[in-house]
Amino acid sequence: MLHDIGINAFHSKPGGNTVRKIVILALAMLLPAGAFADANKGKMLYDAWCAQCHGYEGDGKGYASGNYTLPQPRDFTKGTYKFRTTPSGEPPTDEDIVRSTQKGNPGTSMPPWTRFSDEEVRSIVEYIKSFDEETFELQGKAFQIGKAPSPSDALIKQGMEIFEKAKCWECHGRAGRGNGEKGWQSDFKNDGGTRAWPTDLTHNWEYRNFPAVEDIYRSITSGFDGTPMASFQTSYSEQDRWALSHYVKSLQVTRKTGSALTAKKVDTIPAVSDKKQWEAVAYIDLPLSGQLIFEPRQFIPVVTNIRVRSLYTDAEVSILLEWTDKRPNKGSDGHPADAVRLQFPVQLSSGAEKPYFYLGDSAHPVNLWYWRASDDQAVEFNASGQKENAMVTQEQNNIRVESEYSDGLYRILLRRPLATGDKNDITFVPDTFIPLSVTVYDGEHDEQADRAAISAWYHVMLEPPAPLKVYVLPPAAAFACIGASLFIRKKLKKLKT
Repeated sequence: MLHDIGINAFHSKPGGNTVRKIVILALAMLLPAGAFADANKGKMLYDAWCAQCHGYEGDGKGYASGNYTLPQPRDFTKGTYKFRTTPSGEPPTDEDIVRSTQKGNPGTSMPPWTRFSDEEVRSIVEYIKSFDEETFELQGKAFQIGKAPSPSDALIKQGMEIFEKAKCWECHGRAGRGNGEKGWQSDFKNDGGTRAWPTDLTHNWEYRNFPAVEDIYRSITSGFDGTPMASFQTSYSEQDRWALSHYVKSLQVTRKTGSALTAKKVDTIPAVSDKKQWEAVAYIDLPLSGQLIFEPRQFIPVVTNIRVRSLYTDAEVSILLEWTDKRPNKGSDGHPADAVRLQFPVQLSSGAEKPYFYLGDSAHPVNLWYWRASDDQAVEFNASGQKENAMVTQEQNNIRVESEYSDGLYRILLRRPLATGDKNDITFVPDTFIPLSVTVYDGEHDEQADRAAISAWYHVMLEPPAPLKVYVLPPAAAFACIGASLFIRKKLKKLKT
């Protein structure tokens, strides 16, 4: 109502007339002055900071929507809200909208708006509600979440059984990576007709309604109205929902970020299928963002993280790349093939200088290892800057590859001799920080060429083998001690005699 009274009393609306406007204005004169200030403040803040995505009419059609946001911005005129503490079908509470505004929604284009005071956020919320006053005539009643039970093996097992019984795997996949076959279907959509993709439950940084066990319980209980994610409030007991929440929480992986990866020396590099051995190898996770410098830009990359591990022998180096992909693509269905590209400088700098982070530059060329799902082959390229036909194929290819896709996870093992004798190849030297970056292409989302997810520069260092004295000195010292002990005992025995 404040929207009509304080701001748009004379704005034409379907069915509006002069008498209605006069009545509204007369009623407005009876309201305290602060009511106008709050409504006007909410509109001013919304128009300045929210309308670019959500639209000036609240219809989700701001100029930044479309190809620049993931997912499409909320259409406030429909009164459908995903993130609530109210039962399915009921409007959210003010606190629900405040929470989404202040904290944002991870894994989406909605950032946390920490610049606003609590009062300013609430004025924005009041203005947002004015886009669909009919929905908010009914006040949503929040359900009580209570205190989460402590996790236990028995509780998590119970949750796993519910995950199976409720067929959560049909959308989220058996391992929870969002690769369930139901989520692949073209009719898996939100109410507005936009394509929906199940959440990757292993990536806690992508939980749009937050990843704590209480947040998961809230999501399971309320459901996400307007999406294929239904409410479990009436179909499962409170105990069952807590158990399921703890099981989902147990699927989350630990994201280990850092600036450098250490590769240990081994006698033999394990095969990509030897998961047990590779799981014992140290890793770092590289966050990925869209390539925004050159056309065609990628504003909303799907792959947000790639895990990197490395081992080496006397003869070769190996790098294992792991990332989740909800639907593998070999380029045979009208979409480009999935692919991944490793980038190294051709020559190492004596200082901190590195090539330009994307395809190098004319003074600092890069060595590229490029794997494609279409033929399951890896090819070596060189590049010296982003330009037409930037990547030049090497005449000699020294890369060997092993690949695996299972339960929504790609695992690509690339191997190459430490030194090839080719001046266009990076040479791997132990105890040296070697810059490394990664580019990932998700074919299902039409990523190819410069449209991709990319990382910044990181480093890999081949851990130097332990010097010979590490193995020789301790045994020698031990034998010396034993010998000295025997000599002293012999002398003492002789003296006693």
